[in-house]
Amino acid sequence: MNHRLEGKKALIYGGGTGIGFAIAQALAQEGASIFLSGRRRSVLDEAVGQLSKIGKVGSSPGDASRKDDVQRVTAEAHDFLGGLDTLVMSAGAAGRTSIFDTEPEEFQRIMDQTLMPAFLSVRYAAAHLLAAGKASVIIVSSTFGLVGRAERVAYCGAKAGVIGMVKSMALDFATHNVRVNAMCPGYVETPLSIEVAQAEPDPEAALQAKRLMHAIPRAGQLDEMGELAVYLASDLSAFMTGQAIAIDGGYSSR
Repeated sequence: MNHRLEGKKALIYGGGTGIGFAIAQALAQEGASIFLSGRRRSVLDEAVGQLSKIGKVGSSPGDASRKDDVQRVTAEAHDFLGGLDTLVMSAGAAGRTSIFDTEPEEFQRIMDQTLMPAFLSVRYAAAHLLAAGKASVIIVSSTFGLVGRAERVAYCGAKAGVIGMVKSMALDFATHNVRVNAMCPGYVETPLSIEVAQAEPDPEAALQAKRLMHAIPRAGQLDEMGELAVYLASDLSAFMTGQAIAIDGGYSSR
């Protein structure tokens, strides 16, 4: 590895599994020190066990949609890392939500668990990011934040809202050398997405349909998500802020 992130100090929410873990692993391999948070301690412990073979890593469980948890986790991360200059938010909620039958409570759940973490994580890391002198915030949105999808009114709305927040926060931070960008993945085969497919009558057909929705007819790979995050965290992207970067095999271009 080139150690493009040597000396960086990254707090990663949702870093125990899936895209969040792939980002954590990629950042660690490039020299960053890592602090993970998520709801399940057992998942975090397993992730720490793997990443500790690469570099410095710590963790603390918490609910990123709760103010008190985010304040505590941010303080613990800052103390463990000796500062904070990279923030990754890879937490949210999904579910089928047709406009015809979705209950308001389900709509609210997806909004609260997607928009609030993006707000709280940056709000309570802001002072540390400013103190770092230069910093990067990376929020994982979705290609469905860029385009619509049937029966996903809450998910599309929440992920589009995340992109709007990214653009606004980027402007707030622009003169302070803190950059804020969004990653917008298409379908990525994570352990969870494969598990969901296994519940379908024909799991392989379900997976293949997801893969073929992209113009490039395959699923995104976890290491591809990690590589984009490395770029956004590195000084090579110093002139990039307020962007929603589609990494979706061309899905949003159709």
